[in-house]
Amino acid sequence: MKARSKFYGVEFPIFALKKKPYDFTIRLNSISVKRTEEDEWHTIDEYKEKTSLLKRYVSVKDEFFFFDYTCTNISQLVSKPIEWAIDSKAKIYDFRQKQKFKARTVQVVKVRDNLIWLNTVSYPFKLSKNIVDPATLMEQYITIVYIDEVWHLYRFSSFYEPVHEITL
Repeated sequence: MKARSKFYGVEFPIFALKKKPYDFTIRLNSISVKRTEEDEWHTIDEYKEKTSLLKRYVSVKDEFFFFDYTCTNISQLVSKPIEWAIDSKAKIYDFRQKQKFKARTVQVVKVRDNLIWLNTVSYPFKLSKNIVDPATLMEQYITIVYIDEVWHLYRFSSFYEPVHEITL
């Protein structure tokens, strides 16, 4: 069995910070964070059975605490400088430990609606409808990264850049 990556098991959306907080506390029914030593404690989750983290997060919204990123898929997650995050199942992730992943740059071969097909990948990728412009996408190269046995979009570029692995 192949080793799993640090991204394995993430349930999206995931709420993330650029820097790991100074301290955090996990209690039976809540999670609190202290960004810096001088900062106050901020409750970021109060557990309520059968309620999603997103709904719980909105209900305990602390006007003095904000996450740096909210990622809805792994492509967004790997493209941001994230050190610490909490996913929609309230699982905490420390992303500071770097891992190497197989990667390559490929060309777009087909675009239909908001789906794109890439050279050497047998399945399509879904893009947000607001960024799909078939005319420009057909001229793009995309760096893809292989995480937990699935290819994910990493970076768009107008030129070919040879890549064999990426450290995330």
